[in-house]
Amino acid sequence: MTGRGWSVHAWRAWSQAFASAHDGHVTHQGPEEGLLRHLSTDTRTLTQPAESIFFALVGPWHDGHDHVAEAHAAGVRRWVVGKPPRASDAWAQDSDVLVVPDVMAALQHAARTQRDAFEGPVLAITGSNGKTTVKEWVASLLPERLAIHRSPLSHNSQLGVPLSVWSLEQHHDLSLIEAGISHPGEMDRLRECIFPTEGVLTHLGEAHLGNFEGPDHLTREKCALFKRCSRVFLPEALRLRCQPYLTQETVTWAHAQEAGAAHAALVVEVDAARRHLTLQWKGEQATFALPFTSDSSINNACAAALVALHHGAILEDIQHKLPLLTEPTGRLSSMKRPRGGILIQDDCNHDLGSLEVALRALDQAPEAGQQVAIVGDVPQSGLTVEARIARMVSLLSSVRLDALWFWAPAWSEDERQALIAAMQTQGVETQGLHDLSSLVELAQTLDRANVLVKVSSDDRLNAVIHALAPPRHITTLTMNMGNLVHNIRVLKSHVGASGVIAVIKGLGYGTDPVVLGRLLEAQGVKWLAVAYADEGVTLREAGVQARILVLNPDPSTFGTMHHHELEPQLVSLTHIRMAREWAETHGAEGWPVHLKLDTGMHRLGLAAPEDEDASALLAGPELTLASVMSHLAGADEPALDDETRRQMDAFFQRTSQRFKGVPRHILNSAGAARIWDVLDAAQRQTWAPLLTHIRVGLAMYGLGPGADSLGLEPVLSLQTSVAKLVDIPADEGSGYGLTDVASHDRTLAVLSVGYADGYPRALGNGVGHVNWKGQLLPTVGRVCMDMVTVDATGLDISPGDRVVLWGAGPRLEQVAAEADTIPYELLTRIGPRVQRVIER
Repeated sequence: MTGRGWSVHAWRAWSQAFASAHDGHVTHQGPEEGLLRHLSTDTRTLTQPAESIFFALVGPWHDGHDHVAEAHAAGVRRWVVGKPPRASDAWAQDSDVLVVPDVMAALQHAARTQRDAFEGPVLAITGSNGKTTVKEWVASLLPERLAIHRSPLSHNSQLGVPLSVWSLEQHHDLSLIEAGISHPGEMDRLRECIFPTEGVLTHLGEAHLGNFEGPDHLTREKCALFKRCSRVFLPEALRLRCQPYLTQETVTWAHAQEAGAAHAALVVEVDAARRHLTLQWKGEQATFALPFTSDSSINNACAAALVALHHGAILEDIQHKLPLLTEPTGRLSSMKRPRGGILIQDDCNHDLGSLEVALRALDQAPEAGQQVAIVGDVPQSGLTVEARIARMVSLLSSVRLDALWFWAPAWSEDERQALIAAMQTQGVETQGLHDLSSLVELAQTLDRANVLVKVSSDDRLNAVIHALAPPRHITTLTMNMGNLVHNIRVLKSHVGASGVIAVIKGLGYGTDPVVLGRLLEAQGVKWLAVAYADEGVTLREAGVQARILVLNPDPSTFGTMHHHELEPQLVSLTHIRMAREWAETHGAEGWPVHLKLDTGMHRLGLAAPEDEDASALLAGPELTLASVMSHLAGADEPALDDETRRQMDAFFQRTSQRFKGVPRHILNSAGAARIWDVLDAAQRQTWAPLLTHIRVGLAMYGLGPGADSLGLEPVLSLQTSVAKLVDIPADEGSGYGLTDVASHDRTLAVLSVGYADGYPRALGNGVGHVNWKGQLLPTVGRVCMDMVTVDATGLDISPGDRVVLWGAGPRLEQVAAEADTIPYELLTRIGPRVQRVIER
């Protein structure tokens, strides 16, 4: 991230002081001049290497030290590392190098120096959920005259927080920083980095509760963020629970009917129809229409209003602005364009920090003919016109960009002319467009182009998005890549595995295998697994370089697999002989293969008496044994735990000597999630060699047994829209067969989804439910090929409203149970006309 920056002198003074205080050492051999404005932890996001400090973080999947030579070649000359450079390391010879025991601590301390230079209020926002929403809504409700600094996207982790804090500058009036934790002790580090003056607690739930001793322990850890705050904003319903850990002033909001409403600074009342909200604040009262009806959204809005009122907003402002609030995505989203390339849409907070994040996403998109950025509003900053344009030009010129188009009516004449002149000196075609039709026409000319649209608050610019990626089908499958990365890290840590084999067969379980393959590879996953050779070929042709295991290889495809460096799983002696014969005939040596053992599932794999012959066949130079594996038959069924233990014992006995030193894996998603429920301490110790690698599929998506207890996050959400509302009288049915008759008048909402999209026919006639703004609506009548109808009687629902078929609620497991099937089947049945949307 980009911040105010250090001079070389300031950087060297800080690094020397940090080394002295933290048992480190430093050498200063880098350039004597320069401004260091960027903190970098990833060579893929380096934009201005000469102005960057590279922090070599070590994580479960990656080691930043593996990339220092690459970063040095790009131009980095300032380093914070955990491993001292060797005398032969060329990258250290002309660089400033700080060596410390804890690189993350150094990163957080560096960000703290930016925080210490800021004298305005810093609000830290935490909670089990609602952090991003409250942050964005506070910024929306505050007076426009304030220059608001805030965390980009949902950056609230041990890494995300310091990168957010680093971008804090003197011209800001107020800062909003998210803080999220999943383990004890993490909040203490975040507090010292943020050093907040005020705190906001949005909610206390059960997310990550399994990592704490209980609810009280989780509460104490959350409240540790507020240790030095002058006041804390929170719901009145949580005040007593948090009181033992809060010594400062607490400012609360409450529903009028709550027992503690008399103590609350802000009292709210929702009418019976959940259509209007009344706020009472310091003797004043205001009523307005609700733009949402779910409890979580109402609670988040109240928290945001309370904070805004304390920081300069007046009730009249809230009355006008709150009905206009929409749920922020908090993320970038991307989708394939029909005419080639990727569309990246960013409707998050519109400031320079979020522009930088969005430009990085554009720069990392798969190669296409052109790179184009379309910008709506002027990024908020509080800077002068000259300083803001200079910062924008610096960001825009740090990535490959062929054209920049911006929505001229949102910019002053001085801003327009300054931006055009500056970007033209960079060789970037730049246009400020005054009418929507011209912008749409330009967008329609783009073939094979990656396009970033930094969406304006002007809804008319949605026409540009439609021109770039015309809606093909209103039903979408949204994939949250941040949650997927989180889930794999949790599973890997839970099992203690050093390696993950990500199973992305079945078209990535109905998602997008190419996107998944690239993301997983970028996160350090070394092995992917697919079912058939053609799936592996697709990944290779898309540029995925990770090792790819083919689980069901047909011998006729051995040539294709070898050409594309795919690794077959061999399941019988005949299979091994055929692979060896192919390699001998074609002069191949050392072709990596994987051996499947049958330990009780009785489907594929070698029986125990065949192990010796298999070893002999694999002893030649043609094949190299890359791993040995087996498959658990009932890891997700507690009734079969004895069989699971028997299979693991059989696998250990067969592999501990004959295949010693070869990676072994038997745990699938369910096995990884439930392993500590199945094995006792002695078994865990004995069979630890079997746990070096795990194969994860369903659990990557936050699904399956143990998902809640492990704190896995939902990755996938299937959504559609209301196409039409239909009023039908009592005693009449709906749809084919006129089934599902009711004794009262009803309003039905017709949804643009059917069994052709993968929504099961079994969910008709009230069996299934969909989520509209937090309310579950039952299906009515039969599910059709392209439509399904739900009961919307008495609701303020409209055509175009989005509806969740499954995701965070109802969960996919619940929908699968209602349809009398399993989540795997629902995922792999999602139709090709359903748009796949990636959220980052």
